[in-house]
Amino acid sequence: MLRLYHDLLADRERLIEAHHRLLAEQNALLEQIDLLCARSTAAAGSDTPCGSPPPLSPVQRQVLVLMAGGAKDGAIARRLNLSERSVRRQVESLTQRTGASNRFTLALAAIRIGWLPAGH
Repeated sequence: MLRLYHDLLADRERLIEAHHRLLAEQNALLEQIDLLCARSTAAAGSDTPCGSPPPLSPVQRQVLVLMAGGAKDGAIARRLNLSERSVRRQVESLTQRTGASNRFTLALAAIRIGWLPAGH
């Protein structure tokens, strides 16, 4: 029994270390997003900050929150009473608006822009 307890503690420590590594990687990605954003804003000669796109519609916000929480398109569609195709279109639209290449980078961009709270 004591051996099992020690194994669980070791697993817990490994999980904590992995979590800390992931947070460090997330922070590095967010810094890269900031740098790219600043470069693109400067190159475009825009006075508008990179993180200031037009606000989201209520449906876009709900889709984004659920998607960032890990929900699949089907689950989001059922929860919001939408078709899966509508959910996919919303995600595609948000991806294009942020320049994200996938759902993970969309969630990171949404945090950076302020569409999602940090730590979501």
